[in-house]
Amino acid sequence: MKSVLIIEDDIIVREATITILSDEGFNVDFAINGEQGIKLIKKNTYDIVLCDIIMPAMNGFNVLENINSLKLTTKPIFIYLTAKSERPDYRLGMELGADDFITKPFTKKELLKAIDTQIKKREDSRSKVDIEKEVLRILQNNIKPDSESNKKDEESKEIKYEGNVFLTDGKKSDFVKMKSVIYIQSAKDYTRVYTSDSKSYLIRKPIKQWHDKLPKEHFLRIHRSTIINTDYIRKVEKSENYTHRIYMENVKEPFIISQSYSKILKNQIKGI
Repeated sequence: MKSVLIIEDDIIVREATITILSDEGFNVDFAINGEQGIKLIKKNTYDIVLCDIIMPAMNGFNVLENINSLKLTTKPIFIYLTAKSERPDYRLGMELGADDFITKPFTKKELLKAIDTQIKKREDSRSKVDIEKEVLRILQNNIKPDSESNKKDEESKEIKYEGNVFLTDGKKSDFVKMKSVIYIQSAKDYTRVYTSDSKSYLIRKPIKQWHDKLPKEHFLRIHRSTIINTDYIRKVEKSENYTHRIYMENVKEPFIISQSYSKILKNQIKGI
């Protein structure tokens, strides 16, 4: 059966959640704060982590940042337990890589449905990855060494800011000037590219490849799932818990940057 770690400082919520999941056959561990939760994650392997957001010392966002920094063989499904008043934090949580949010107070049905949905998504994703790996293996066995070498040389080249990049997502294909790209955002195994003419392209390309090839003087990774074009920054504001809000041209909502990435931002953009 699946193993679950509950990180929750509210004893009533914690005990109720433990009872529900234990009765359903889950193997359940718990932590009363973020620091204790991280220690357990370092020692044990969990399929699912349920984590409160507002906790003393280490909040839920800090917990997820710590998990992201660990060299885990498989990252657990991460679901926030959140009060209604904390819903504005939804975007930051998703940008950090959270899989879902469950609003407190929740029912047994809501809790189990959220967990079941994420388990099915993870299993479907793994099946697709296995198929893709097998296809890639077959293709690699049929690629000549010279072709493989040329491919690696091509992938190592930096994308020119004034140059064009060919973007296709199955629905539309365009040659797009790199300088017209406002930001790039991770979507699991894909990335979505947003341009200044209000178009977007869902590309099968991990965000790390973009980060490695984009010109660093124009593009900045502001957290693990988003890269922005600094030429489109219009305003930067300090926010709570040492975070910042970045307002971009042609983007309605500001980006919320966590404390660790705020330090990177300060080093690249003066006056923050």
